[in-house]
Amino acid sequence: MKSTLLTLLVALSFGLSAGRASDATFPGSAPILLGNDAVRKELALSRSQCAALDSIRSQYKTDARAVTTRYPQSAAEKGAANATIESLNAKYNARALAVLTPAQSQRLDQIGHQTLGGWMLFLPRIQDAIGLGADKKALIAKIEGSGKVLINSVNRDFEDGKISLQERLDRLRSWRIKESKKLMRILTPEQRRSLEALHGPAFQSS
Repeated sequence: MKSTLLTLLVALSFGLSAGRASDATFPGSAPILLGNDAVRKELALSRSQCAALDSIRSQYKTDARAVTTRYPQSAAEKGAANATIESLNAKYNARALAVLTPAQSQRLDQIGHQTLGGWMLFLPRIQDAIGLGADKKALIAKIEGSGKVLINSVNRDFEDGKISLQERLDRLRSWRIKESKKLMRILTPEQRRSLEALHGPAFQSS
């Protein structure tokens, strides 16, 4: 269940928009992730928090679906759609994260480290936390840029009916695992230990 959930997060946020994860506060769709029962249980969300997040997630899906129902054809249309999705991701991520207490936000970050692996390195605040220099930040940006090209290709094949939803998820999952390992290889042993220190207690997805 965990891998499918995470791949859907990729498809809904980084994949569909081909946006820069480094511009986000969380490298995925916070409204979708916070709709997962295991995550809610781990964070000990209250009923009122769950209700607020349900409303945010519903609005997010509606707004995103309005943009992605018909895949844009021209370069101009694609650019406009990407910009709109990126804006929606930022807007709804901020709204969802604002529902959490500081302690819950910290635990969500820890869950992100455990489930998304090297993907958390796309966030500047994580890069700074483990002491990455400009050279390694540039390498991460390069990996992110090349990933956008692949994700756009996979999403285009899906929208054109060339591959099924499951094939799309499988390709994105395979890419996520490969890129996560590539990102981790950038780090020195000391930086890896610093990153691992941010993981917190083990998260059980079910």
